[in-house]
Amino acid sequence: MPTAYLLAKDRIEQARAMLANEVWYDAGMDHLLEVALARLDELDARLTEDPPRTPPRQPEGSPRVRLMPWLEKR
Repeated sequence: MPTAYLLAKDRIEQARAMLANEVWYDAGMDHLLEVALARLDELDARLTEDPPRTPPRQPEGSPRVRLMPWLEKR
């Protein structure tokens, strides 16, 4: 069964083919679609890699991001 990344990549490739018409073609947009396709390939490849054994650590100097501050105790 294909991953969501491959399904999204298929849709982007279809849109890119439709927009490649000389009437609608835009080099900047084509470049962005190419970048999106490459990123989807990277994300899909990560699914087959072994997961890291330890969770990634946050760098020492960076502030902690509070995603839901209302849930934190004061």
